[in-house]
Amino acid sequence: MEFTKEVVVPAALSEILSRIFSFLFDTFGRQAPGARDVHRRRLEQLLGNIGSMVEEAEGRHITNQQLLAHLKALTVGMYRGRFALEVTDLDDVRNAGGEGDDDGVEGDDATDAAVAAAGKRSFALRTSFNKAKRSRVTRLILGGGGAGDDGAERLAAAVEDLESLTRDYMREFIMLVQGYPRKVDRPVRTTLYMDRCVFGRHVEKERIVDFLLQRPPSGRAPFLSVLAVVGAKKVGKTTLVKHACDDERVRGRFARIEWFETPDVVRRGGRPDQTVWESDGPEYLAGVRRILGEPRFAAGRSLLVFEDAWPIDESAWSALAASPSALADGSKLLLTCRDADLARLGTVEPVVLHTLQQEEYWYYFKAFAFGGADPREHPRIAAVAREISEHLESTFLEARVLGTLLRANFDARFWRRVLAAIVRCERRPMHVGVLLELLPVRGRLQSYGYCRSPPKFTVQDVLSARAGGGVPEDGFTIHLCRETLYMDHWYSITFKNDGAPPPVLTT
Repeated sequence: MEFTKEVVVPAALSEILSRIFSFLFDTFGRQAPGARDVHRRRLEQLLGNIGSMVEEAEGRHITNQQLLAHLKALTVGMYRGRFALEVTDLDDVRNAGGEGDDDGVEGDDATDAAVAAAGKRSFALRTSFNKAKRSRVTRLILGGGGAGDDGAERLAAAVEDLESLTRDYMREFIMLVQGYPRKVDRPVRTTLYMDRCVFGRHVEKERIVDFLLQRPPSGRAPFLSVLAVVGAKKVGKTTLVKHACDDERVRGRFARIEWFETPDVVRRGGRPDQTVWESDGPEYLAGVRRILGEPRFAAGRSLLVFEDAWPIDESAWSALAASPSALADGSKLLLTCRDADLARLGTVEPVVLHTLQQEEYWYYFKAFAFGGADPREHPRIAAVAREISEHLESTFLEARVLGTLLRANFDARFWRRVLAAIVRCERRPMHVGVLLELLPVRGRLQSYGYCRSPPKFTVQDVLSARAGGGVPEDGFTIHLCRETLYMDHWYSITFKNDGAPPPVLTT
């Protein structure tokens, strides 16, 4: 028995550990000297080539659906490659010990305790997480460069992904793209498209524009030409349609382009003071029928956009579409909706919007949060920013509102406060719940959404609570962001004072 304990057991354990370490070395391997630089150079070369192809394709009026699908795949792959390159650079800076001007910033106990109480995990808020210790453990287990090996593997995977996209028929893709006419007004290439283009939706926009420019057969059923744009709430349906309608080709084709929100349609089909439907919503279909019969739409080719279309009885809609319409020949209808069943109301295949890939969304969010600043110069803030973007569910409005707030308060402690509020937040839309926690407002939330006139105060005014002004006794409205395409609205939140002294503000 003593022999077994003193000789056999240690020998067996030694053999087991030896096999484990051999397995780890064989599985993960060691990157050859210089392999990381080779992967980086190859990735940069691929990104340059693909970026030129994407720019060339987006500058032309492409109508072929297969080319547009491949363009979409190229765009997503390009952002994945850029993301891999940027994450690797940020890891290099942090592993080298460079923390920029936000070095040494730690979280407060109250913030970390609140996050823990919410039952959620946030690595950027864990002050006990030590990057240097993790790197040393990684080097002991895997050998070599630790996190640097992770970076090499990340770059190698990105290279393989992009090479698979360009390997087979890239030359044919370029030749086919060059056969399409160039756009008249090509937008300036930037990280963020703010005016004529909509970020991440180029292919979907081209599909809508192509539908609007097609001449439908006249004189036979169906007499309505309808396209449904389907997607979840806040995925960007209305914004996409606005940009498609603002295209110079579309504006030149239709004499009228008019928008109808759900309350507008219900009022036309029901009582003048009615804004919501009853039972199964017959007022909505009746409202659509009355709008289509208005004489002004018979005078010229019209484009009618129905936002957040309400589910309509399919048989009743088919009967309407089979009847001769008072609309001028060549008129079109666009429906935005969340219900996939409504897509059957269209006369062509619907345009379905999905949330942006996380790598692509990061560049949209980063443009608002960092502006022209380089995240590599602020690695700790960049780490918090990456986690914030992962929690925002790839919605455009969240990035616009919270990203703008972060850029106006470029401080690591404040960004950690915002992240902690996001992690705890269970309210939707998320930016409203976060602002309710951050803003020093002694009142209750009355409403949020669009308003027709510009609010007096900004988020930064309320956050700073600057001296020198006041707010009305009954409440006040805070400006979040502005929508200017087709509907000049200010997105805002309104607070109703509850008797407590409101914050002192200035404009």
